[in-house]
Amino acid sequence: MIAPWPMLAAAAIALAAGFAGGYALKGRLAEAEIARLEARHAADREAAAQETAVRFARAEAAEHEAVHALHATQARLAATQRRLKDALYTLDPGRCGLTGRTRGLLNDAIADAGKPLPEGAAEPADAAAGPAADPGDAAGEREVALWIADAIGLYDACRARIDAIRHWDEVTHGR
Repeated sequence: MIAPWPMLAAAAIALAAGFAGGYALKGRLAEAEIARLEARHAADREAAAQETAVRFARAEAAEHEAVHALHATQARLAATQRRLKDALYTLDPGRCGLTGRTRGLLNDAIADAGKPLPEGAAEPADAAAGPAADPGDAAGEREVALWIADAIGLYDACRARIDAIRHWDEVTHGR
């Protein structure tokens, strides 16, 4: 009778060779899959980088456009303020109460800023202003109008900045 040991040894060697071959094949297939995944990941990173570059360029262009529009608006508002204040300095400093001409100048300054007056802010009829109780404490028409003009200018400058930010955000984020 033949001893079973040589056949068991041959079977063990064949089994070991099969496991080793399967392990090597699995390793090569896994390396190929890893290489494909790394290539896909690199392509995804490249596409994301290009998309980010496009979005960044669009944001920079929007920023440039918003800043340019802001400067143009600020220049227009400054010219309007200058004309308004020049007209207001011609008013009699001793008068009290705002005349129709002064209200017209102030309303034109508001209208020049791009926003009309709210509904119901119609021109009141000119009423003759009575003398102030203490002329030394009463602010004249010119001082009141200049204060209002300054308030309009500050409001318009703030609104211009907010509009520039809003425009940039709309272009950059599509909101």
